[in-house]
Amino acid sequence: MLLLAEGGLERGDKIASVVSMVIAVLSLPVTLYTAYFSVSQARRTAVPEGSADRLDAVADVIADAVRRQWESEEQIRHVHDPFPLPFRWVNAEEDVADHWQNINGTPDDGTPLVLDGRGDHVVDAFRRVPSRRLVVLGEAGSGKTVLTSRFALTLLEERERATGEPVPVIFPLGSWNPALVPLRDWLAEQLVTNYPVLARSDGADGTLAARLLATRRVLPVLDGLDEVTEGLRGEVITRINAEVRPGEQFLLTSRPREFREAVAASDVLTAAAVVRLEALTVDDLDRYLPLTTRKLSGSRTKWHPVLEHLRRSGTGSALAEVLSTPLMVAMARTMFSDTDADPAQLLALDGRDSRTTREVIEDRLLAGFLPAVYSGRASGAGTSRVAGHLRFLAHHLHRSGTHDIAWWRFVLAVPRVVVGVTAGLVITAATWLGTGFAVWAGRWPDPAGQRAWVIATLVAGVVCGAVGGAIVGQGRGIRPSPARLRLRLRGRLRHIAGQLARGLRSKHTAAWLAVWTSGGVLFGLTASVFGRGGNVVPVGLAAGLLAGFGVWSVVAFVHALGAPVEPTEITSPAEFLRTDRRTALRQGLVAGVGGAAVFWLMMRIAFEPAFGVPFDVVFTSGLWFAGFLTLAVLGMLIWALFVTSWGPWLLARLWLPLTGRLPWAVMAFLADAHQRGVLRQAGGVYQFRHARLRDHLAAADRADR
Repeated sequence: MLLLAEGGLERGDKIASVVSMVIAVLSLPVTLYTAYFSVSQARRTAVPEGSADRLDAVADVIADAVRRQWESEEQIRHVHDPFPLPFRWVNAEEDVADHWQNINGTPDDGTPLVLDGRGDHVVDAFRRVPSRRLVVLGEAGSGKTVLTSRFALTLLEERERATGEPVPVIFPLGSWNPALVPLRDWLAEQLVTNYPVLARSDGADGTLAARLLATRRVLPVLDGLDEVTEGLRGEVITRINAEVRPGEQFLLTSRPREFREAVAASDVLTAAAVVRLEALTVDDLDRYLPLTTRKLSGSRTKWHPVLEHLRRSGTGSALAEVLSTPLMVAMARTMFSDTDADPAQLLALDGRDSRTTREVIEDRLLAGFLPAVYSGRASGAGTSRVAGHLRFLAHHLHRSGTHDIAWWRFVLAVPRVVVGVTAGLVITAATWLGTGFAVWAGRWPDPAGQRAWVIATLVAGVVCGAVGGAIVGQGRGIRPSPARLRLRLRGRLRHIAGQLARGLRSKHTAAWLAVWTSGGVLFGLTASVFGRGGNVVPVGLAAGLLAGFGVWSVVAFVHALGAPVEPTEITSPAEFLRTDRRTALRQGLVAGVGGAAVFWLMMRIAFEPAFGVPFDVVFTSGLWFAGFLTLAVLGMLIWALFVTSWGPWLLARLWLPLTGRLPWAVMAFLADAHQRGVLRQAGGVYQFRHARLRDHLAAADRADR
């Protein structure tokens, strides 16, 4: 039996009305969602989303996206200017490859295959292997990245003439932890990350990404075994052998030493042939370098003295060893062919004293690369600042344990305490302003009720700010990666209703409602203690339940509205950022309006039973609408800043330039570095064009600290 204060049966009747209304409000949406979901399920057509025609169409879209990406990368790197550097390969040592019988697919044929080749014929070598499994080994900078891009683009060109061929997709192996994630799941995750449309259901229990892999419409190009953490490389080979099915194809690249150690720690790759990239020769350099710069007299160029020195010195020259890799040739070309600098200065480093080593010359070329790339800048100070920014990026990648320069991860370079305190202050201020509207704008005839609301608002603001700041600061944002989504309602009512109906049955929803109900009870207790008295705990309980269900519905609806973008809609990290920003603001608008509606609906129902004052007396002349707009704007702000990836990016966007680590126009700076060939684009992120350059810049940053 409820003990009612100075209201008797009339007050009890109001409380009972509130509770019954809340039950009705909660029951109606549940009934409608469940009924709609059941009817829509019964009306579903028998045509699966993962049908062959549908999968072929999706594969064609992905193929076009892959082709555009790598054609752009080759253009930026001047791969065809004036022509690709000649790279050759030969069969690797027998002990790192499987038995030829396994490679040939029959126990009666152990005939070794001669896979030697050069240039764009890597696809021919791949197809000479009956198992279609090939490992390409090469030292750092030996051209493995160019080889994989040539492999992918050549296959895509042939695919246009022969339908049904798989789509080659390059997967950086460095992001895979085989001890935590199975190979097929990791491949599917990578596909979804780069092409969000593949997260859609295949009509069964999987995604389009998983179905493309299962039906062999994707050919994995596993790039960089050497980039995997040292202790896990053997496990990579073990997992590939265990999970790759008979008949499935792949190409894998690695540095020779790391691959040999991985084989020793585990086994050879089943049915895989192995080739090794050879070093460039002086003849290769003689045919290439002179054509990258202007003629001086006759056919001579400023490269001829260097080439003549290399011919006289032979293979024992440190400079010859350095220029035996395409990476260092590219560095030398940028430093000397594309500027007025004279490559003859390299001769002074080659063998002048005993301390000169290959590493010294490489460091000289790497150190001169950035000044050459940014030689068009007006001042040396500007170039120095750019180099400092790039060194910070390299150090940030090393510290984060990743190869990807992702704008949404820049917040990890901001101290947690800065993120947490900022989030806490904003959330507290928004709570005080939003819920405190009733105090400074309402016309309270009863000071006791106003005092109770003030105290409840102050407590709620501090608690929300402390909890929210701790959550956001610890994770530096609630969403770990951007929403590659756009909000869409048309044609998706069945999907939205289904998601809401499934969400209602989850344990997380029950826990969510329990927390909000407890909050309502605490609010009721606060109102009882600091107000005029009265047992308003049932009102607080009902209001908390209503608010919890309402906010859950709003959040679930916002998430259900998200539809993954098509591959053609994400063309660069900058466009990726714009997409996430639009999504964040639109989601914030829906969440803010919906949350404000829930709050003021709860106020309309529970205000008088809780405080003994009619709602219309305190909020006369539509004053509640001004409060609704205020709370909607604040809700939008909170959502956009701390629930999305765009909000933490804004904080990093301010903090890192203020501390001098990055320029103010961060995305323009990254795009410019990409166009200059310092960075490469991989989906929605950037990477340094080569790990050797990244490591050099990171070491320089550590030396400066």
